[in-house]
Amino acid sequence: MKVTKLTLFLLVLLTSLSADEVKFDTLEISGKKLKNDELPYITPGAVSSRNDILTATQSIDSIIRSIPGAYTQVDQSQGTVSVNIRSMTGLGRVNTMVDGVTQTFFGTSTDSKGFHFAGNLATSAFGAMIDPNFLTGVDVERGTFSGGHGGLMGSANFRTIGVDDVISDGNNFGFLGKYSYGSNRIGPSYMGSVASKFSTENGGSYGVLFGYSGKKTRQDYKTGNGTRINETAGSVAFMGKKQLTQSPKSWLFKFEAMPDEANKATLTYRKYSTYLANRDMDSDTYQLDYRFNPDNNFIDINLLAAYNLIEQVYDKDASIGWGKFDKGMKLQNKATTFDLSNTMKFSLLDVDLTTAFGVNYLSNKYDRITDDADYNRLYTGYSVPKGKQTSKTYYLNNTFDYGIFSLGANFALLDWEVSGIKGPCAKSNPYCPQKTAGNFSKSEDSLNYSFMLSANIDELFSPFASYTKATRGLNVQEMFHSGSVYDDINTLLKPETAKTWQVGFNSFKHGLINQDDVFGFKLTYFNTRIKDFIYDQTYIFQNPDPTLFALRMNDKAKLSGIEMELKYDMGVFYTNLSYTHQKAKYKQSDSMILDWGAGPSSGYTQFSLLPKDSATLDIGTRLLDKKLTLGSLIKYTGKATRVNPTVKFTKQQNGKFKKDTIAQDIPKIPTIVDLYAMYSPLKGLDIKFEVQNVANKNYMDALYTYNSSSVTDVLNNDITLFNNAARGRSYLVSFSYRY
Repeated sequence: MKVTKLTLFLLVLLTSLSADEVKFDTLEISGKKLKNDELPYITPGAVSSRNDILTATQSIDSIIRSIPGAYTQVDQSQGTVSVNIRSMTGLGRVNTMVDGVTQTFFGTSTDSKGFHFAGNLATSAFGAMIDPNFLTGVDVERGTFSGGHGGLMGSANFRTIGVDDVISDGNNFGFLGKYSYGSNRIGPSYMGSVASKFSTENGGSYGVLFGYSGKKTRQDYKTGNGTRINETAGSVAFMGKKQLTQSPKSWLFKFEAMPDEANKATLTYRKYSTYLANRDMDSDTYQLDYRFNPDNNFIDINLLAAYNLIEQVYDKDASIGWGKFDKGMKLQNKATTFDLSNTMKFSLLDVDLTTAFGVNYLSNKYDRITDDADYNRLYTGYSVPKGKQTSKTYYLNNTFDYGIFSLGANFALLDWEVSGIKGPCAKSNPYCPQKTAGNFSKSEDSLNYSFMLSANIDELFSPFASYTKATRGLNVQEMFHSGSVYDDINTLLKPETAKTWQVGFNSFKHGLINQDDVFGFKLTYFNTRIKDFIYDQTYIFQNPDPTLFALRMNDKAKLSGIEMELKYDMGVFYTNLSYTHQKAKYKQSDSMILDWGAGPSSGYTQFSLLPKDSATLDIGTRLLDKKLTLGSLIKYTGKATRVNPTVKFTKQQNGKFKKDTIAQDIPKIPTIVDLYAMYSPLKGLDIKFEVQNVANKNYMDALYTYNSSSVTDVLNNDITLFNNAARGRSYLVSFSYRY
């Protein structure tokens, strides 16, 4: 099977190399250069972009949630950004990147109490440790893939600032600074960056950038009813306010070298450091980007190499999943990324061909370092598994252009492996043939492909259709976590495979109503079927020997929906609208519940089902020669759910017991209105004032981890309360200056 797939890959590669005539082509829309936020409206497929993060006072979660088909999971004890695409989240399902580098961090917070029957146990989540103060934008691709950066449902790439973002008007020196502060426990937040750039006589340049950022984040805010989130009786006192207060610091260094027009290299160092939920968290990233692009259509080489080290160092008196470690613990994640590709352009008869072939490599290792004897004896028990996963992807991207038609044909041969040390399995566990403890690995290869056909019929109607088959590898957390004090796992677990159909159209036009306006519209329908969808249920096996663990199993999942995005800007007036409607059908995991009765699997998986409908409208006007902007953000959220924190077990045949997980509607979420005003009195200086949740609505927001917290129970009986709540009315002011 592997030989057959490799042969097919080489055949497509040789076919794409058979053209021999070079032809240049340029794209021009109404004679005007397109802005970054306009590009998605001429790009076929479900792609979106947000490019105003630098000046935004909205949280990064709100910005992602304004993208159709995208959302975020919010766990206040993690301090990371966890991107959700079409009701899926986590490493492999969504490829979250920073400057093209896949983020592999798996955070595990501590228990709110260190003993049985009280408080919540630790929560865990994949997420990106990024500082929004250093971000310029984010690009989201849904339902398709290109290169070696495929995710089961799509990808999100966060872009950090560069030298040219700091230096303006061809100067040799530049400064970029921002500061914001707000009521209701918001801020302060600040960032300062300096950069220098010098040009050479042969058209090259050298630039350097250094930035420092810091902020303070607190969770003891006032809700819409005027009470603080963890002051009322029975409220979500998941942790003390000191545990959920953090003051992260971030550093960014870039050296950009372009010795001539053909060569460009960027060396980047990013550091993010914080203390949250009884642990120090530090992330260090070293990255090299290089491009060799001479005046030759046969050569356009791109290289990316990165190394990321993330550590979580726990307090000595902390505990995870009932297990207290007196001597402390360090969880370490090391990830190495390498991507090398070459892009060529040809013309054969009347068909223009762009082809890129390359290789992507990811090595991702999780380690547990402690002098605590109890934890050193653990294999797959508790919430901190050890292991390594690697993936090698050989990819080929092709674009065939003929007249108004364009065909994209992308192939990726994925070879993955996950390995680690498993503990002993009980004889009663039918899902673990290898009963003894020892080294265990699982590997597989698969050919993924994505096809996209589009037609540029008219500026206002450019339809597209795509079909994608994507298989992802298993990760360490799925393979080597038992979710109990026992070491049982499912060694027969299979990887997920998604097949996605998409159909839609783009509209984009300069001068729709008047000469200077801009109109963009994108509508997409998608339908996804997932084979071997992974979920977990807590099972008790009794004969011949008892065991209890979170059994990961395979099933089917169905997802479909409509995504829409609209942009209209005529200078004095502008509006941006996004809308998502989705249906999803798949089994929920028991480990989504935050409850002592769930054992060490409590909070190990994030509840990820998107609201049935969601929309964000940004509307406003520009006055005083565009120096003053007045606008409003209107956020609508339809029916949303959570996992009911009540724990129940049902007796099965053969003496088995399984835990039942019940989805539960949360109270109706009101439409939230924010107002903002931005004034630019001087060149480069922006002053912004914003009121969030103007009406001071009291509500529970969707996809917050602590919505399913056990402390919303009444003595863990059948009565559940909805005591988690979003932030009430808040006032913010921000300043940004670029010199």
